Amino acid sequence: MQGIITFSIVEESHTGTIGDDWKYMVEAKVYNEGLKGEAIISIPEHTFPGDTIQSPPGPDQSIKIPAGDCGKPVKIKIFAEATEVDIFKNDVGKKNIDLSLQCPGISDEPLTVEHEIQIGVVETPNSINKTSLFTIKVRFVLSCE
Repeated sequence: MQGIITFSIVEESHTGTIGDDWKYMVEAKVYNEGLKGEAIISIPEHTFPGDTIQSPPGPDQSIKIPAGDCGKPVKIKIFAEATEVDIFKNDVGKKNIDLSLQCPGISDEPLTVEHEIQIGVVETPNSINKTSLFTIKVRFVLSCE
């Protein structure tokens, strides 16, 4: 039996002062005795005022990713990039995270994990001293099919 991960973005938030036009992407690579699959969810530029928590704009972008043999450990390597869009020069923050999960067995319930990715973004030029903390909440549902 093969494991399947359903990857989605469930929430976005940001606090700070650098702007309200944002875009971002999250990449997930799934390993189980080698790379089994990968997916990228990109959220296009949208207006998003500071001190706000909301669902990402647009339709749900859940993606299924192969996760290898059931019952074995699964590693998810996450790369995320948040961009505050400016007229002259965009301000970008990046983050890498590794998650380790145990794939459920054939008769077990799916495992649901939500993880917050916090990305610091600094206004350039840096002399302005403005920053924002952009947070993306992702969900991984790991099942055996």
